[in-house]
Amino acid sequence: MAGKWHVPYAVLFLTNSCNLCCSYCFAGKTGLESMSLKTGRKTIDWLYKNTEGFHEDPLIVSFFGGEPLLRFSLLRQLVEYSKLQEDRYGKRMIFSVTTNGTLLNTAMLDFFEEHNISVLFSIDGDKATNDRFRMYKDGSSPFETIYNNALRLLERFPNIAARMTVTKETIPVLASNIRFLNEELGFRFISPCTALEQIDDHESWRVFDRQCRAAAVYVTEKAMVNDYVHLHFLDNGIEQITSNHEVDVACGAGKTFVGVDVEGSIYPCHRFVSYTGSDRTKFRLGSVYDGIDPAKTLPFRRYDRHHILGCYTRCEECPAKNFCAGGCIALHQEINGLFTMPLLQQQKLMNIWYNICIETIEWFKQAGRYDFLMEQITMKPKSFMPLND
Repeated sequence: MAGKWHVPYAVLFLTNSCNLCCSYCFAGKTGLESMSLKTGRKTIDWLYKNTEGFHEDPLIVSFFGGEPLLRFSLLRQLVEYSKLQEDRYGKRMIFSVTTNGTLLNTAMLDFFEEHNISVLFSIDGDKATNDRFRMYKDGSSPFETIYNNALRLLERFPNIAARMTVTKETIPVLASNIRFLNEELGFRFISPCTALEQIDDHESWRVFDRQCRAAAVYVTEKAMVNDYVHLHFLDNGIEQITSNHEVDVACGAGKTFVGVDVEGSIYPCHRFVSYTGSDRTKFRLGSVYDGIDPAKTLPFRRYDRHHILGCYTRCEECPAKNFCAGGCIALHQEINGLFTMPLLQQQKLMNIWYNICIETIEWFKQAGRYDFLMEQITMKPKSFMPLND
């Protein structure tokens, strides 16, 4: 088993630097400031060589940071370098980038279009929400720049996704921020990502439930006029329920994708690069220079829903048992010190989303719009694709 491990997807930290200082950011300073061209090329080589003899095609690289567009010249060089390797290895490589949107310019957009690079755009909602946590280092607001660049980006790439971080403080405006991103900016694909470890009281969960339901109602309202707003938790959840698929893992960390830090060290995912503090060395799987120690990958490759230690109850007793698979293992490691032990909040989150998905499916059936729903949830950008093994 150890000798057969390979991975087709890597998240590359081009830099640890960022021009913003978002208070909730999990990315931290780890080693060097930025990745070198040598290490970047070595990472591309490693991905191709690591998957030789296996069927995965295309391979996937996501540029990450920090703010990866601070190193746009490196990004460009790595994409161009990968194209030179495609014929040699007989496989393609596709790319995505996660950005705060402040540095986008015409040259970048032209390059993204030329090479079919997908963009995940980090924005939390309206100006008041965004400015609460996402500011320049001098304390000034980047929102006007983010707003204008989002409009420019969407004009050329209408199907890019917005990634919005939902904190305990912004739960009360979750639904209105989804409406803002859709109606004011034009995002059709929105991925609300919950800062789960912050939600530690009953009232916050009650408001979160109400806000997620309001967001689902907004989706149904748009559907009545033959429009559809894609919410990540709703689309993926509905697809999972209607296909009767039991999820074994919440994501493919250490199974189907890895994180590569600026020095070329390989970790189970991008969050393990920054999250695990003093345990970073413990979870280092190898490097793009020296290769992987297959034995170190075994705990992650073996991990599935049967190894989850449980939240409030054992998984078999949970109504959402076929819907969950435990959540983010890097976050569990950071908070609980054990990646097989989900946060207590995980069960709350999954049961809320599960019930909303069930109720939304029923609404579409009663409204005679079920076929429309099934057609829409299959239309996902790459940033919406599940990473499940």
